[in-house]
Amino acid sequence: MYRKNKIYYLIGLIISFIGIVLSILLVCKHVFPEICSSSLGCTIEGVDGCKELAESDYSKIFGIPIAYLGLIYYIFLALLFGISYFKEQEGNPQINHTRILLLFYATIFGIIFDSILGYINFTKLIVPCLLCVYTYFITLALFVISLVLKNRNKPEENYFTLLQQGLTIFGIAIIIATLILGIYYIKAKSYKTEIVEGELLPPEKVQEYLRDFYALKSVQLSTEGIKTIEGNPEGYIVIHKFADFLCPHCLHTTYILKKALERWPGRIVIYYRQFPLDSTCNPDIKAPPRKPYGDWRCNGSQAAVCAGEYPQFPEFYHELFSLQEQQLPIDLEQLERISNNVGIPWNKLYACMTSPIAQRRINRDVQDAKSIEIDSTPTIVVNNKLVSRGTPDERYFLHLLDALVYEKEGQSAYEEYKQRKK
Repeated sequence: MYRKNKIYYLIGLIISFIGIVLSILLVCKHVFPEICSSSLGCTIEGVDGCKELAESDYSKIFGIPIAYLGLIYYIFLALLFGISYFKEQEGNPQINHTRILLLFYATIFGIIFDSILGYINFTKLIVPCLLCVYTYFITLALFVISLVLKNRNKPEENYFTLLQQGLTIFGIAIIIATLILGIYYIKAKSYKTEIVEGELLPPEKVQEYLRDFYALKSVQLSTEGIKTIEGNPEGYIVIHKFADFLCPHCLHTTYILKKALERWPGRIVIYYRQFPLDSTCNPDIKAPPRKPYGDWRCNGSQAAVCAGEYPQFPEFYHELFSLQEQQLPIDLEQLERISNNVGIPWNKLYACMTSPIAQRRINRDVQDAKSIEIDSTPTIVVNNKLVSRGTPDERYFLHLLDALVYEKEGQSAYEEYKQRKK
């Protein structure tokens, strides 16, 4: 009996370890996205569902990331399976039976909790979090193993021992999970090193950056008729940014692009393209509209494409994004206020927003996104090279622009930059 039980414990330990690995990946993507920017294992038809969840209010419970709670849960089960594997033949058999009962109740809790999360994942998000789905299967497998162990062993229920063991192992699991979180925090802190003022890509590394850049996927995007621009229309570095006004990563990317314009004025033109993540105004999104966010996302996109008619567009665009930081809705009241602040006639802007013109312009951006097989935000295209799905690494992106400027102008551009920064 002991030997047969140990086989189940070992299988449970291995499956729990897989759950730990998946939870660590989710913690990284949800809590430290600057480290885990890869969409590997999370993408469905080009959309990073893990990032979609991380950017939503559904990724936390009382301010605590669900991924962190999942990590604690799988560490708890791994410890319990491991202790059961190594300790079954030692001590009081009643203690062994209590561990089996603890496993059973813990996995029942996991099944119930995952059912709630699964409902949110498949009904509230445009694209489900694929890594989360894998964890649901892990929990189900662990429940089956614990159920088999319970039926084989008929453990007696001693709730005091059950509670005592459960709290002890749970405390150890929290300590281990917190240590993992601390390691990520230290790594993220060192990763966030800002670009030092005056730091340019060394000339000897230019060719390395250019070689990697020209190896990226080539796409074709026309700029004809697009009026939502910032920078020099004649610039030789042409950037397209596909974004959604409620996307935090899109906001961060906007700040990076602002630094790029300040770094190399006159060389860059940015085309701000719309990809609202709501089927209310985005025909490429198949999920039903999400209220009230559908109104907000689409209000923002409609206002942006209409504001492109005016020279104040860049200021309008950035103030529109600032509503996200202020946690204000993108409603008509806020749009009118911004319009008046920057000097765009509100009556004309509103008339455009409610006309077929606005939707046609949004459709143009969405179709361009679809033509190059992207449907996530933010997405950055530089000189018809697909640079980033998601927020680009700031250091890499600015150094890439250094390389493109150096390729075009040589050392003289670097000298001009240094003179400007004196």
